[in-house]
Amino acid sequence: MITRLNIPFNTRHHQPLPSSFRARRSRLAVAAILGLLVASCNLFETRDPEEPGTTTVPVFIQPDRPQDVIQNLQNAVRTMNLDNYRRCLESETFSYQPSSGAQSSNPDLWQGWGFAEEEVYFNNMRAETEGLSGHELRLENRRFVQISQDQEQFDAEYRITVQHNRQGLPSVAEGVLRLIIVRDESGSWTIASWSDASEGSDFTWSDFRAAFL
Repeated sequence: MITRLNIPFNTRHHQPLPSSFRARRSRLAVAAILGLLVASCNLFETRDPEEPGTTTVPVFIQPDRPQDVIQNLQNAVRTMNLDNYRRCLESETFSYQPSSGAQSSNPDLWQGWGFAEEEVYFNNMRAETEGLSGHELRLENRRFVQISQDQEQFDAEYRITVQHNRQGLPSVAEGVLRLIIVRDESGSWTIASWSDASEGSDFTWSDFRAAFL
């Protein structure tokens, strides 16, 4: 009795698939499965931590605490990011008190200085730093003082470095700042008031503001 064998055929050419082709196809299928397994395992590998300062993405932390506002302020200066800088400020009530030297040099400039002036000066300064890096805001001898449940005072000595293209203007300003940080109804904190003092420095953050307004 003759036993029939069911041999797969290529339906287009009606010819059996060569054994070498079937073997090669099997090997490719196995390789693909192994590749998927290796890739899935790599998803769970621990990545090396990124070095501080290597990211170019502007970082903004949800300001659920006054400390978050300070971190956001430092990040905004480091990346010269206007949007993140203004998000640190209370847009409706923000006020600024310059250092005594800047006040005496140009008293009319500071009358009614608020959120709009902060936005203009920082944007102008950002434009002068195009293509440059190395900006930094250092804060030392930090101190938080709770004024009320929704209001805190922050004092610190600052050193701000801005690498800009403006000829004849220093790239470093130093002084002492005092911030009044308030919490709104949504629970987010912003800077409502900012005071600057020179503490013996010849060039303060107020002088940066005056130069770039």
